[in-house]
Amino acid sequence: MGRLRPIGPSMRSFSFMLGLVALSLSLELSAHPGADAALKYFNEQISAQPADQSLYLQRGTVYSNDGQYPQALSDFQRAAQLGDRVLVSFDLGVLHYRQGDFEVARRYFDEYLQRFPDNTSCLEYRARLLRDMGDSDAAIIDYRRLFQLEQHPNPGNYITVAEMLASEGGQRVDQALVILDQGNLKLGITPQLQQYAIQLELRRDRPLAALDRLRALQPILGQSPEWKVDMGELLLQTGNKDQAVAMLDAAALQLSTLRKTPARLTTLERINSLRMQVASAPT
Repeated sequence: MGRLRPIGPSMRSFSFMLGLVALSLSLELSAHPGADAALKYFNEQISAQPADQSLYLQRGTVYSNDGQYPQALSDFQRAAQLGDRVLVSFDLGVLHYRQGDFEVARRYFDEYLQRFPDNTSCLEYRARLLRDMGDSDAAIIDYRRLFQLEQHPNPGNYITVAEMLASEGGQRVDQALVILDQGNLKLGITPQLQQYAIQLELRRDRPLAALDRLRALQPILGQSPEWKVDMGELLLQTGNKDQAVAMLDAAALQLSTLRKTPARLTTLERINSLRMQVASAPT
């Protein structure tokens, strides 16, 4: 979650919003199992302090995370009546996004980000929303801003941007690779990002570039038989037959020492298939 940097509200409002974001994350993670206990707690608090905006926001968040959308909407509307309406816009945007009301959700996200332009939670939600609405260019702008603001961005968001770019083909595939490399630079070499980059390199018929990317994963994945099989396959594609055979043999030997599982048996079948390709390859 990002750190809010509101412009204008009092320090009290700022502290309140920071607490609300933290609460929202914890509720997202626990959601249903703790919903009943959380609702009981906030019901009691609201009974004692019926004019406290933050309590309605927090109870509404519990309802929203638990899929109780009418109750969430009622609480958010009440919160908007009790204090600064903009402080409720993000939660209302999330609620309408979850219900598929994309245009309404976008208006709320826009309103919130106009006040709090560096709020990473709202930026990420709006980016997802814009992607789902088919506005890839606008979504990518929000994701790029998110990458600038977050110290440790979610690798999946880099892949989301790369997928949007790569789906358009041509030079956009190059841009997708740039995004993935930016993610690797910020996060360190990440298998999730590098493996998708390998797929894109192969799509561009650049097996040597894919091989270099796979080699970069050796410190992380090099001890696994699957990495060795992947190396064997790419070495075969690049004409390095002897090295390919050595990699496949090393993977098969390693698998022979491990407990048989469906996944490992599938890897063995892949090794046998690649060995057949080696045998049929011109010398």
